[in-house]
Amino acid sequence: MKPTLLTIAFPLLLLACSAPPYPAFAIEDDAESAAQVVVADATLQAVVRAGRPLVERTPQGDFLRIVVPIRNIDDEPISILVQASFLDSQRQQLPDETNRQVLLLPSGGTSNFEAISRQSRASDFVVRLSWNK
Repeated sequence: MKPTLLTIAFPLLLLACSAPPYPAFAIEDDAESAAQVVVADATLQAVVRAGRPLVERTPQGDFLRIVVPIRNIDDEPISILVQASFLDSQRQQLPDETNRQVLLLPSGGTSNFEAISRQSRASDFVVRLSWNK
């Protein structure tokens, strides 16, 4: 079946009408969007991709360590702000988040964002991306 204008335009219309934050699209074509990485602006969502996060406990086992690859697919360099918030096992936000950090990504470049929780109760996370204006 050939795609029609309606089948192409409808998903874009839904995306435009949805409220932020938006899920980050995956770097890998065969992977689902990284649900733990969200983007504050639809224009930023169009130019960044998030890779599969590495999630592990620190060697002592007390804290959660995350490493999230973030890629710029635009043809120009971009400057974004990245912040991680840690959640408990019930997905309730803990008073444990990083400062917003500037990440400079060259055109086509990928950089790893790394964060470590400060509370042993951390078992999940959300990484927020926004423009650095």
